[in-house]
Amino acid sequence: MESNRLFAERPRKRYEGLAPSVQALANYVKRPENEFLRIYIGSMLDEANQKNPINIKTPADFFQQLDNALNSLPRYDSNFMAALPFYTVLQPFMENSYGWAFFTNEAVRPYFAEILKAYHTNLETPASLAYLNDSYGNWLSAEASQYLSLNEYVYDPAQPHGGFKSWNEFFIRQFKDFDASRPLAPDPSGKVVISPVDGQVWMISKQVQREAAFEIKGEQYYLADLLAEDANSPLLQSFVDGLAVQIVLMPFNYHRWHSPVTGKISKVRTVPGYFFAQPAPNQDYAASFPFLSHVNTRTIVYIEPENPAIGKIAMIFVGLTEVSSCLATVQEGDSVQRGEEIGHFAFGGSTCCMLFDRSKIASLYITDNPTLSDGASGSGEKLANVVQVRQGIALAR
Repeated sequence: MESNRLFAERPRKRYEGLAPSVQALANYVKRPENEFLRIYIGSMLDEANQKNPINIKTPADFFQQLDNALNSLPRYDSNFMAALPFYTVLQPFMENSYGWAFFTNEAVRPYFAEILKAYHTNLETPASLAYLNDSYGNWLSAEASQYLSLNEYVYDPAQPHGGFKSWNEFFIRQFKDFDASRPLAPDPSGKVVISPVDGQVWMISKQVQREAAFEIKGEQYYLADLLAEDANSPLLQSFVDGLAVQIVLMPFNYHRWHSPVTGKISKVRTVPGYFFAQPAPNQDYAASFPFLSHVNTRTIVYIEPENPAIGKIAMIFVGLTEVSSCLATVQEGDSVQRGEEIGHFAFGGSTCCMLFDRSKIASLYITDNPTLSDGASGSGEKLANVVQVRQGIALAR
């Protein structure tokens, strides 16, 4: 397993040699009053090893692996696992009940926030460029360049590290010719809504609820939790029984956000959340994206379109696993043009959930059914399962 590889690659450290943010979490867990956290950790390790033996069998191993991840750099792998050190280490525990109890503990959350903050600081330094070169298997190699379509981005292969000053600068790289790489969808009617991100359409829901209710079953979107607002907040009104579209980005996608319409930013809010929580034991991580949109760290951007026929739009930009930085570059009151950049994610996988007033939307050009991504809907419409920034995804009435 990847977690075994990461463990084996780095020498074991004495406790006092661990990173301060990892030591802080370990010290908190060791407090006499936190015996329940120690039980969670021990039990999650046991449960994971019963399922698939790994080199993380004791709490000391666990904190050593957190330190390993913190001091690791994303490595190129078209399967993307090696690019996510924290997910590599923690995935076996994220999917069991004791891991769930540990990662969703409110008192533990700030410690993971500090660990990820330190990790992102590392990715802003020149040392983070270690794998950003054209040697075989690295990010600027011939294989990676082709896979990432690097010829479309601003970088100089003649310069060390492609001219990038840090890993995160590479991660949020820009296109050389944005209009050529991501052409703006035509809009003769003034009613076409475009995608704010690159990614895969993961779920489309036409039954967005105001708040969670015990009698509702299945994977739902709940506005009060999603937007972190009171159920009676006027911010929810336009989206009750509305339309939700969730698009998932992989680590290799373009990670900047763009406005889906011309209009005015009515509110921007960042909500602190969890980092390594899954909704239920043994549930596939990918299946948990709707849940994670409600509980992970996220930035919410509300837009009042210039054309009232489109209706209000809310976008929830959510950090997944390694991502804890969702950075809006607009603020309340700003006017934005359709396709204009409004923010970006820092490193890792991530997702964007868009909310619409369903009564305002006449049709979608997208689908969450991958078998229809070639346009085989039977209706003559070409429905896309994978979308790009500035591609048309919806039409207002």
